[in-house]
Amino acid sequence: MRCGTNKTVISLAAALALLLLTSIASAQQAQEYNLRPQWKEGQAARYEVWTSREQEATITIAGQKRSSGLKMTSEGEINWKVDKVKADGSSTCTMTLEWLSLSLLRPDGELMTNDSRKSSGDIPPYHEMLKAMMGVPLKVSVAADGTVTKVDGINAISSRIKADYKDMVPEELDFIETATDLATLVAAPESTTVGKKWDADMKWTWSDRPFEGFLSQNMKYTFSNVEDLAGVPIAIIDGKAKLKLDLDRSSIPENLPPADVKLVKGELQTQIMYDLSRHEAVGRNSTQTTTIDFTIRAPSTTIQRRLIETIQGQVLRVAEE
Repeated sequence: MRCGTNKTVISLAAALALLLLTSIASAQQAQEYNLRPQWKEGQAARYEVWTSREQEATITIAGQKRSSGLKMTSEGEINWKVDKVKADGSSTCTMTLEWLSLSLLRPDGELMTNDSRKSSGDIPPYHEMLKAMMGVPLKVSVAADGTVTKVDGINAISSRIKADYKDMVPEELDFIETATDLATLVAAPESTTVGKKWDADMKWTWSDRPFEGFLSQNMKYTFSNVEDLAGVPIAIIDGKAKLKLDLDRSSIPENLPPADVKLVKGELQTQIMYDLSRHEAVGRNSTQTTTIDFTIRAPSTTIQRRLIETIQGQVLRVAEE
């Protein structure tokens, strides 16, 4: 009887613990959260950024195949500061690239590095571009729902780079993409609960010269959970997107034979950790994979190229004030 009583007590305790956990989870899911920026003027953070881009290309000419690989890695630090918060919830911020490095591992195994903190690099045009972007305060316009709408100050970068390299300066849309991946959530709901979803459409530049265009993504976000990190409530946001390639045919040189570019597969997965006390992102992890087929119909033969690319990115807040 005594043994049986112990089992009964243990079972009862387990049931009560399960009931308590269920109640806590239910209460958390029922709680309303605002995932939009609710910043204070002067609020600032510094982010550490890292990106790895791996490419595997296979070219087929007259039935003969040849494959090659390429890997690029970049890392650096970016400062973010809230300058002005407007009555409608929108804001103006300053994004400053403090330093960036870019490493390229060539198919022959040679590693070429470029670091904005050094006086020279292995690829002069890239190094020139990196140095020109550093320390330039870019003014970023952020809508009330966290969507980055505009970036000003790019002309200051162009004025610091040699005429021969000016076409390498990123476009405004590229800087909007960089800002989007820092502090905010895109199209964030003003009031939501754990388990809820929302959509956000984004479009970023794409290039594989001589071809250029845009990669569109219909991101589906899920507010997955709220966790405690050293006493700070952190919202966990998971995102998935299918990608669509829109080729800009006006960018194709006139002397190039007829060409087709097709996105065979394109997917993006991301997870964002969002500080609910400061209403800014703590960190992000993302993986994007694409498979693109290029077909060029030359007069005497057809050239086919398949490019498989994997881009992994990480953003981590390393300081705040």
